[in-house]
Amino acid sequence: MTSLSYESVRDLLGKATRLASRRLRIPRATYRLQMHAQFTLRDALRIVPYLDRLGISDLYTSSLLKARPGSLHGYDVLDHSRLNPELGTEADLGELADELKRRGMGLILDVVPNHMCVGEGNQWWMDVLENGSASRFAGHFDIAWRNHPRERMRGKVLLPILDEPYGKVIQAGRIKVILEDGRFGITVDQTRLPVDPRTYTPLLEPALVALRETLPSDDDSALELQSILTAVRHLPARDDLNAEHIREALAEGAVIKRRLADLVCRSSYIQVQIQRVVSELSNVAENSDSLIRLIQLLDAQPYRPSFWRVALDEINYRRFFDVNDLAGLATERSDVFDAIHAKPLEWLKKGMITGLRVDHIDGLLDPQEYLARVQQKYVIECAQEIWEADEDRTGGGTWFAIEQQLTKACLDQDSVSPPGLYVVVEKILGPREVVPPGWACHGTTGYEFLNEVNALFVDSDTEEELSIVYRRFTQQTDSFEQICYEGKLQVLRSTMASELHVLAHRLDDLAQLEWWSRDFTLNGLRQALEEMIACFPVYRTYVSDAASPTDQLMILRAAQRARRMNPLLGKEIFEFLVDTLLLRCPYSPSAAEDYVKHQRDFARKFQQLTSPVMAKGVEDTALYEFNRLVSLNEVGGDPARACGQESRLHAFLESRAATSPNALSPLSTHDTKRGEDVRARINVLSQMPAEWDQRIRRWRQMNRPHKTEIEEGLFAPDDNEEYFIYQTFVGCWPRSYCVDDDFVKRLQAYLVKAMREAKVHSSWILPESKYEEAVCSFVAAILDSKRSAEFLADMETFQREIRPLGELNSLSQTLIRCLAPGVPDTYQGCESWNDCLVDPDSRRPVDYDALSRSLDDCDRLLSTPPNVQMPLLRKELASSNAKLLVSSIALRLRRTYASLFQSGGYAPLEVAGNDAKSVFAFVVHDQQAAIATVVPRLISRQMFSQNQMQLELDADVIFPELLRNRVWHNAVTNRPISMADNRVSAKVLFAELSFAICVSHAIDLDYP
Repeated sequence: MTSLSYESVRDLLGKATRLASRRLRIPRATYRLQMHAQFTLRDALRIVPYLDRLGISDLYTSSLLKARPGSLHGYDVLDHSRLNPELGTEADLGELADELKRRGMGLILDVVPNHMCVGEGNQWWMDVLENGSASRFAGHFDIAWRNHPRERMRGKVLLPILDEPYGKVIQAGRIKVILEDGRFGITVDQTRLPVDPRTYTPLLEPALVALRETLPSDDDSALELQSILTAVRHLPARDDLNAEHIREALAEGAVIKRRLADLVCRSSYIQVQIQRVVSELSNVAENSDSLIRLIQLLDAQPYRPSFWRVALDEINYRRFFDVNDLAGLATERSDVFDAIHAKPLEWLKKGMITGLRVDHIDGLLDPQEYLARVQQKYVIECAQEIWEADEDRTGGGTWFAIEQQLTKACLDQDSVSPPGLYVVVEKILGPREVVPPGWACHGTTGYEFLNEVNALFVDSDTEEELSIVYRRFTQQTDSFEQICYEGKLQVLRSTMASELHVLAHRLDDLAQLEWWSRDFTLNGLRQALEEMIACFPVYRTYVSDAASPTDQLMILRAAQRARRMNPLLGKEIFEFLVDTLLLRCPYSPSAAEDYVKHQRDFARKFQQLTSPVMAKGVEDTALYEFNRLVSLNEVGGDPARACGQESRLHAFLESRAATSPNALSPLSTHDTKRGEDVRARINVLSQMPAEWDQRIRRWRQMNRPHKTEIEEGLFAPDDNEEYFIYQTFVGCWPRSYCVDDDFVKRLQAYLVKAMREAKVHSSWILPESKYEEAVCSFVAAILDSKRSAEFLADMETFQREIRPLGELNSLSQTLIRCLAPGVPDTYQGCESWNDCLVDPDSRRPVDYDALSRSLDDCDRLLSTPPNVQMPLLRKELASSNAKLLVSSIALRLRRTYASLFQSGGYAPLEVAGNDAKSVFAFVVHDQQAAIATVVPRLISRQMFSQNQMQLELDADVIFPELLRNRVWHNAVTNRPISMADNRVSAKVLFAELSFAICVSHAIDLDYP
């Protein structure tokens, strides 16, 4: 018997699903670690005791798979089947997992299913370069083999690896043919490329001719070379699509390479003759014939080396955004999916990891299908464990046959619900956007949380005044919406023009299939696509077999705006595009099956393009150009909308508690534009637009001599960049008020990146070194105490005014992160004050020894007797340990009340009084306990005594009726809180500290 009965399969699947559910680990609080050669698995193991003491339940790491050597982020995976040796060994990972398990902790792994790094270490990619579309890995990558606009490029991969035009590189002799270990290769400087065995003839034939002139006709070596050459000539062509012929070519090609290597190894004479041919081909400077033969050899390969700028128009593989050496994967294919996830699933089965974070899920063809498959594969792994443990399984068939049955059964039930494996996705949600229903995950990595919480600390009442200050200083009048539109157009016309071109050809092919659309031209369709994508209001839609009401609305909204932006295209072409994206055939409801398939394929590819265009056009362009208040310029944010509305955050948190209570709640990530403490300090500017206006105008006058005139009328930095620089200073000025060389260099590197992202005076494609150097010189000059003493003194005075308010913002948002619905996520080092900017600045080393010592100090303070604790506590909250103290208090409280935060309800707390807008309060509650969090916001200098960490506010916090008659105490001081008529004064709550955590009954906190 080779399989199980239907009933047995369903029974096994049910048992496996229940086992997965029992093992489901929901993290209580996560801690993100960036893993690389300077921070390995052994380093992670070393800090586990510290993280446990802090209140963390789960480590959450960047990818651990084999990446490009020296990678600092791990997203450039070369081999999905191996642990990255730079991080350690499987034994190291096992030891880390064991230590976490011993402490009741878990490990969440970042997986990268969308793309791979392409290069020598990627065996899949190298096989594709050798065999082209005949490679067994050709379908693993998202390559448009047949749709390239240039006929000579069809069936080839464009390789934009040259730093100069192709002609210059080849004439300079930088492209060479090599024979190494008996194998042919092509080198371009340090890059090594394979040679297709089908193209060995011009390399072997001249050597054979020379051998015939010097060796006997029956020489064994010459005969073997003749036999190899004959085998080469009989290899099926690359464009032969016959499956049997493809298998034959791959097998025979491997044999040819092995035979040639053996022959060269045993016959030095033959090696010399072949090496002579190779040397002649590489000697193009002295031999024009060699140049022609080399070009012919290169033309015969299934790839074309090209100048990197050619990729802008003609690259024919999907990339991760516009990064040429990160190629998109066809993860929708089951064989590709299985290969990518085999190692993470193995680690899950062994209990070495306990959950997954999915990187860039919007890059996948069908995210919902992908997530369902992840859950199904995990359940099948559980089923295998049950099956293998069952001693009475004689006659039950092989596991391979049973696995096929289980897979079919999983597909029949469509998805695994609820998810049995903890999975969160990196999905950027726009304002009022939610995770699509039906996704088998526990929520997102939390950019929407970050933006909603950050907005709470921006004063919406001053929005217009702040806008006037910005416009007056910079002369910038374009709306953020217009800048986003132009940024996306710029991306579509430059770095992602090739992707748009491929998509336009797909749409043109579709249009030519039916009579109603044949008059649409390729140029018109391309323009319509360009406008639609530039006007798209969200990262992407998720149309698969049908469009949801939300997707329909987004597509129609984009089409309406696109028509307004380019009315000359006419409404008919947009109607055709909308119908295509919504999978409608209005003129022929029973359209041919081929048309429906092409329509669906196009819609899915369209969706894969809108997301990277949004990311590059908005995140990496507009957010560096619209600088009104840069603390709002965050991934997934909308810096143009009014902020500071507590009702909006309450509504968001209520929805989160109901729909995604286990999503992550970060304030900083490895991808944020600036760290949480930097944003918190910049947010203070929204409360003082008049003073800010006076400061920046004074600073501009002081620093004008340090600007450089690049050309007539153009000074570096320009006004908008100068405005950006001053906000950056406000956000990350050292707490010591001491500006050193390291700070200057960090700021210079950051500004170079910001200028290239903004693409106004420089860019990654065309860096303007003269302009960049002028801006860096400006920064160095105004931070030089000898040249800019007046400016530095004024900046320090301003910093001393706003820093306490910024740090109060930071402590408040930290408490919200730790005590609101969701899983609080701490980015490495951000449990304490951290002035990090965008990566790579955010990946600087963290001094965990110092943090551990600081946590010791906090613990000693919290263990002191109540009668002496309060003055010490106030002093500590004004020190460098303040944020670490607050983080540890809140995270440990969450550990103590784990079940409350897992299943409790959320309720806003009403605030009344003259200073009501300066207090934000909420409660998490169940039948047994309740925890209320009350924090300040939008605090003026007059309200706050930094030395005493006390606030004077005229406001009352009103608790709901459902919490009437509860006894409350302060979770930090353990002192009782008295209420009258279910309300308590903010003066009472903030009498001791500048925040309050109220608990409805006494439970001792688990301080060490």
